[in-house]
Amino acid sequence: MQKLSSGIEGLDKILKGGFIAKRAYLIAGGPGSGKTTLGLHFLEEGSKHKENCLFISLGEKEEQIRENAQNLGLQLKKVDFLDLSPESSYFTQMESYDIFSPAEVER
Repeated sequence: MQKLSSGIEGLDKILKGGFIAKRAYLIAGGPGSGKTTLGLHFLEEGSKHKENCLFISLGEKEEQIRENAQNLGLQLKKVDFLDLSPESSYFTQMESYDIFSPAEVER
């Protein structure tokens, strides 16, 4: 079974080598719990192995993400970014902002 490194040695040890390849994973947690940090480490590790890596942002700007990554010692030189954040005018026209309905996520 092929495993993909998370980019975090201790986590890979717990996962007995990393994430199982060709599977989808949902990382959930509150603000500040490390979701983005885990993703950044995973992308950095993938880019070291010449994988195509894409960070999709739904709220934070690329410059801020890259700065945060650099503070963690990550370069992300070969990671592409796609910002799907809505423009601020969207919130003046709409009362809520949902990417997916709860029913779509909680199946």
